[in-house]
Amino acid sequence: MTDTSHEQLSGPQEQVAFQHDAHLVPPGTQIGHGGKLEEARELFLKAWDSLKKYLKEHPGLVWMVIIPNIIYGIYLFGIASPQYISETHYMVRGARLSAGLGTPLGIMMQTGEGGVTSENTFAVQDYMISRDAMNLLMKRENLAKVYSRAGADFMARYPNWHSRENDFTLYKYYKGHVISKIDSETMLNVLKVRTFNPADSQRLANALLKGGEELVNRMNARQRATMIGAAQQEVTETLRQLAQLRVELTAFRGKTGLIDPEKQTMPLVGTAYALQAMLTSTRMRLEEVQRTAPDSPAIRVYRQQIATLKKELATANSHLTGAQAALVPELSEYDVLLLKRQILEKTLLAETTALESAKEQARRQMVFLEVVSAPNYPAYPEYPPALTYQLVFFACTYSLYIMARLMVAGAREHKIT
Repeated sequence: MTDTSHEQLSGPQEQVAFQHDAHLVPPGTQIGHGGKLEEARELFLKAWDSLKKYLKEHPGLVWMVIIPNIIYGIYLFGIASPQYISETHYMVRGARLSAGLGTPLGIMMQTGEGGVTSENTFAVQDYMISRDAMNLLMKRENLAKVYSRAGADFMARYPNWHSRENDFTLYKYYKGHVISKIDSETMLNVLKVRTFNPADSQRLANALLKGGEELVNRMNARQRATMIGAAQQEVTETLRQLAQLRVELTAFRGKTGLIDPEKQTMPLVGTAYALQAMLTSTRMRLEEVQRTAPDSPAIRVYRQQIATLKKELATANSHLTGAQAALVPELSEYDVLLLKRQILEKTLLAETTALESAKEQARRQMVFLEVVSAPNYPAYPEYPPALTYQLVFFACTYSLYIMARLMVAGAREHKIT
């Protein structure tokens, strides 16, 4: 029935029907595919109508998710300035870590130095993101000008639309663009510097490494001064006392006229001993003569010799002990000075040994900043990761939208009940 009626269309009626169908087909489309295009067009229009109806019924989705994501996407993909990251790896090691590697002693030495090195490692790591490091970059590299380059977008530059130009906001901005951490796998310090220009990133990273080396040198100097200063001060004080003692010895020699009282006293003591021996021998001979020949004329001679020897012995003893210029008091004073000198010399020897030990210990505990990989020149911008940020922003806004819907639904249910 249908085929017959279709075949009967001819003349003006067939021409009108053809023109009507051609009006619905887009220009440049073959007439043979008109059915498929019309079907696709109808599906698209139905989907578009459904989407508009859904968005009209859910205005919160438009204002909380779609519009914010469109604005954020325009900023990320069209406005945000590319930023370049220069990365460097370094380590802070002790002086003994390079000695004896591969031996049990070397391993023990490494273990012993590990604590000191770790403390200094954390100190350098913290310094990289400190105000001192920021002030160093401001003085040497004009840090504020680096982050306020012409062409940087209004959100990422310093100062931006929501921050003031002062040291506090600059420090917050600095900590957001400089990362200093320890790699958990290699245990090396990792320093990353992010700016709007690759040369600036590399230059700031090199400046921070130089500042870290200067910090390590100051730490070594303070440690050396602390460990060696006390021992050096004791040695200096002992040397001062020895110098003062030499002055006293010089004054003693000038007063007594004796260069070495001990050596110069030995002849006097020897003379006294010799006179005493002669006196004893003469007395023995006198007694012998008196016992065997009481009338011998030698008795008178012996007696005269004994008297003479007594006189000489008294004179010798007076030079040693009895006279005002006797040598015994002077010898006592000289012995005291010699005893002081011996004590000070032994003390100086012990203190010098302690000083050398302190110097060796300070040398072993010195630390050094060693660069493992120098700051690179970034070839392409790694920041911002636009796609990642866009997906995270979408997830956050959509989560907030879902939470808001749940809260509104809960409030409505509570109101109904």
